[in-house]
Amino acid sequence: MKFAVEKEKLAEVVQKVLNVVPVRSTLPVLSNFLLETNEKQVSLKATDLDVSMTANVEAAVSKKGALAVPARPFADLVRELPSGKIDVSSTEDRLDIKCKGGRYKISGIPAEDFPALPEVYMSKAVKLDGERLVRMIRKSLFAVSKDETRPALNGVLWHAEADKLLMVATDGHRLAKIEHAKTKIKRLTNDIIVPPKALDYFVRIFADYEGNIGVIFGESNLSFDFGDALLTTRLLEGPYPNYDQVIPKDNVNKLVVARDDFGQTVRRVAILSNALTHQIKLSLKGTSMELTATNFDIGGEARETLPANYSGKEMDIGYNASYLLDVVKQVDSDELIFELDTPTTAGVARPNRYEENEEYMFLLMPLRLMD
Repeated sequence: MKFAVEKEKLAEVVQKVLNVVPVRSTLPVLSNFLLETNEKQVSLKATDLDVSMTANVEAAVSKKGALAVPARPFADLVRELPSGKIDVSSTEDRLDIKCKGGRYKISGIPAEDFPALPEVYMSKAVKLDGERLVRMIRKSLFAVSKDETRPALNGVLWHAEADKLLMVATDGHRLAKIEHAKTKIKRLTNDIIVPPKALDYFVRIFADYEGNIGVIFGESNLSFDFGDALLTTRLLEGPYPNYDQVIPKDNVNKLVVARDDFGQTVRRVAILSNALTHQIKLSLKGTSMELTATNFDIGGEARETLPANYSGKEMDIGYNASYLLDVVKQVDSDELIFELDTPTTAGVARPNRYEENEEYMFLLMPLRLMD
């Protein structure tokens, strides 16, 4: 293998692929990049066996070849190399990197020892708006369960019907649901459950990507094609629980509050909440709401009143402050609407306005208040 490449271009690709390399693994080979060359480019590959990624960079290739090299030392070295062209070659299982005034060598392992990445049929790609996908993923991903005893909840449900795409995530204490019309996906005929790791990579690495993204639905995996990069993840086995039956349809008590003011107040009051439950109490009455919290371990108390518009029976209801702040973070509108029933049943939070063709909501289970 022998090629010349611009350091800046190589460094950008290396940092993207590095996200997939596991920090710790029982299989040492997974801590490596696989470098491969073809006529006009170099491919970098990485996998943790659940998520894999391939990214390409243009290069002047004079000899084809492949070699697996330690990912983090290679990434650190490329990042620190001086700007300009670098020459890379391999002899047997050793990589040689030359730059202006310097020469570096790294031992690798044969490409044959690197795990085979899933086969992806690029011809089956469906084009979807990248910005829209990032937005939908962000508004659902935070609610994914971390309880490994309920594996179906350890991912985001993707459901397609007619010209609508829907994503749902829940951990049993809260639920996030977002749907977008005018998003027709012919090849998504069955529900799929996508692990959060790949979706988190998708958002972090490609949040600023502009344009359409190719989405390939395989029998047991899902792939995102960005043209110069391919991200693939295995899918989780279902079925996903019937989320629709737990979403209340007739909560009649309605609370409307300014989103920013509510978020700032919750953040302050939560400082003195119980360190384990993060519980804060909302006392709802007419044109105001009072937020209170108590932490007996440090003798702390917090109490603050906030203007609000509440129509319904006077009510004291408790919530995990962290869950409330997650909702505030995901709502784009200037006002936040809560639809409530009783202090012990699920409430629904929504924005007071939506973007065109979009609708989303968040379900929150309250915490039982102590007398």
